[in-house]
Amino acid sequence: MRLFVAVDMSEEIRERLNELCQLVGKFRGVKPVEKENLHITLMFLGEVPDRRVEVVKEKLREVKTAPFKLHLKGVGFFPSAGQVRVIWVGVEEGKEEISKLADLVGNLMKKLGFKRDKEFVAHATIARVKKIAAEDKRRLLQALEPYMNEDFGWMDVKEFKLKKSTLTSSGPIYEDLEIYELG
Repeated sequence: MRLFVAVDMSEEIRERLNELCQLVGKFRGVKPVEKENLHITLMFLGEVPDRRVEVVKEKLREVKTAPFKLHLKGVGFFPSAGQVRVIWVGVEEGKEEISKLADLVGNLMKKLGFKRDKEFVAHATIARVKKIAAEDKRRLLQALEPYMNEDFGWMDVKEFKLKKSTLTSSGPIYEDLEIYELG
């Protein structure tokens, strides 16, 4: 099964981010993340054989760190605004704490043979950009301009989750396999 480790957005933050998802979803070639799927990925594990899932769950129970607050602010792009493939909202405060959590998860998963596919950058993906015409991209970036420094609010991070991702033609379906309390 396809697995990843994540921190879900609070309901309040999801509401705020959903407005942005709906805005970018009006552009052809842009696929917004469904409100219920908004999260920060700590580590993508990929396809994990069923027989190894229990070992992963067990290892993640070793994560020990205190709860913390996150402040989400501003919009960014991967790899860049000029070649946008992912539109995201950044972490303004709490970056150090969530990076520490991601490192703890990454180090434990490394012991099980998992490799981080890319360096951790604290962000919540709000949309993926498939193919977009130059004029549509210009209009999209213009529409996002007022949100570049938008304050999306604060949330408490008291847990993280091991999640299963099932890919469907209408988008991924996420399921919590285990929830890990911080503290």
